[in-house]
Amino acid sequence: MKKIIAMILSLALLLGCAAGFAENTEKVELGTVNVNGLFKIQGNLPEGYRLSILNQNAMYIRCQLISEDKAKPGVELSIAFADDWADTERLNDVSEGDLLEIEDSFREEDEVNIEYRETGLGTKLMVVSEAKDETDFVVVYTIYKGYELEFKMTPGTEALTEENIQMLVDFITGIEFVED
Repeated sequence: MKKIIAMILSLALLLGCAAGFAENTEKVELGTVNVNGLFKIQGNLPEGYRLSILNQNAMYIRCQLISEDKAKPGVELSIAFADDWADTERLNDVSEGDLLEIEDSFREEDEVNIEYRETGLGTKLMVVSEAKDETDFVVVYTIYKGYELEFKMTPGTEALTEENIQMLVDFITGIEFVED
């Protein structure tokens, strides 16, 4: 009898711990766009962040993720329909030549390093960072369903870290275009 009670208590404790570490699955609406169909764009905000929508219309959303913790980086999001990519499902589908043109557009403004990563769902991401000792920004760029998604992260009171970039990649992985 004592063993059964001990097992039940252990199971309850284990489930309680798992619930404590579970991610928040409530999606926040980042905005809506309406080109070639109406999409609500939703995502899980990173822990400690809130969403502020700066402006939006049927083709464009601009918003930012803000933290009360001044040490954490800020993130500005831009989601805009691009006629050039109207028939492009993901950045994965863009030719090497077009990828080089996109890279060059980032190099026009600053001296940058460019690397590629993937979301947890396999969507290619272009990660652009300033080529200096202390990075002033990181831009993550991708294309999805004809929309260009650009996420610009700037440091808070602390320098940007690999963990900050991974937080942004995780956030992008969770973004959904929900057809209405």
